[in-house]
Amino acid sequence: MLRAMSETSHNTHSPVGGKARIQSIDTLRGVALFGILIINILAFAQPFGSMVDPRVDGATAGLDLALFAGAEIFVEGGMRGLFSMLFGAGLLIFMNKPGAEPGAARALYYRRTGLLILFGLVNAYLLLWPGDILFTYGLAGLLLFVFRKLSPRGLLGWAVGILLLTTLMHTGLHASVRSLVGAVAEIEALGPGAELSEQQQGIVGAWESFLEDQGLTEASQAEEIEAKRSGYMDNFIYGGELSFFLQAVGVPVLLFWDALGMMLLGMALMKWRILDASRGLRFYVLLMLAGFGVGLPLNAWETLTFVDSGFAAHWQSLNRPTYDLGRLSLALGYIGLVMAVCRAGWLKKAQAVLARVGQMALTNYLMQTVLCNLVFLGVGLGQFGHWDRTQMYLFVAGVWLFQALFSVYWLRRYRFGPCEWLWRSLTYRRRQPMLVAA
Repeated sequence: MLRAMSETSHNTHSPVGGKARIQSIDTLRGVALFGILIINILAFAQPFGSMVDPRVDGATAGLDLALFAGAEIFVEGGMRGLFSMLFGAGLLIFMNKPGAEPGAARALYYRRTGLLILFGLVNAYLLLWPGDILFTYGLAGLLLFVFRKLSPRGLLGWAVGILLLTTLMHTGLHASVRSLVGAVAEIEALGPGAELSEQQQGIVGAWESFLEDQGLTEASQAEEIEAKRSGYMDNFIYGGELSFFLQAVGVPVLLFWDALGMMLLGMALMKWRILDASRGLRFYVLLMLAGFGVGLPLNAWETLTFVDSGFAAHWQSLNRPTYDLGRLSLALGYIGLVMAVCRAGWLKKAQAVLARVGQMALTNYLMQTVLCNLVFLGVGLGQFGHWDRTQMYLFVAGVWLFQALFSVYWLRRYRFGPCEWLWRSLTYRRRQPMLVAA
């Protein structure tokens, strides 16, 4: 009996590791982590507005336009959604360790999630990355715990409800921005020097504020370039203001719900045993075909409409009414693809490498911030605003290669990535054994 109690306590107060990990989930997490950099590199290397409008960095023709379209069709929103789903699955893995005491597990979960918020704040402010997602995940994770005991159908219902809410938000943005664009076009048709009514002046002011918030004015882009090419303190001040705005406005209005809906769906998929590659190969192939069959044509239509409209603001990614359907379908397609590969036992070496990357997801995510900022900000090589998309994606490939090699090398010797070790040690309030031999 004493031995059983000891084992229960050990399981409750020890992290999941070694053979207890689910390789298919780690592999999927590695794919998502690499995919996210395809979008994030734009804000690391160019003014923030380049994430929504390729005219900011001149990617309007040739190979650069093709790279923009490819990222919009195959990556945008889908990888972030996939990462969010895996966070939801991770909650269930954490809470369902064999012998875990519910009360102790709950306390550990909230401590773990609070530490994730802290990591997000460090990433956003000290490491100078306003595009951080950890802060949002931590906040959503605090609420996610409430849903852990729901049935898969119940989780699916909540997820669909939240995603319908965000779809209404995107549709509302599309309609309001489209109306604003039309009103501005009518005013511009009056010609320069035309006397404007008070209402028309208000419309012009609203349009200028919209462009400023999106980072799409020449003045805002020049200010960002000057700050990013400067030293640490200038970047700390400029980036801190942007991070605070995104966390105070963007997170509660949209990003929190964006993450929560996908996390709940990830919990449902985990309870249905979809994410551990335990379903049949036919199931995963059909999931891949259905996901890509809806997501890729829809994303292609959205992207071509955006390009054909002359990059009209109401067709930017977050202003598209079908944005959530496209990214959800894309994420499910990637789940089907990766799980099919895992289930069939194909590409075992590639699976193993990606699983190592995913096992060190926190370390690799923060490492991407450090590597990119050392190259693009003034604290490093000061290349911000100098590279086109071809050069940026060659750099992304280099980061992928480095992180793959580093992850394999590190985990041959150590049980956790450096940041994972710190996160777990602080969560369990006990220094975790680091060496594999231990």
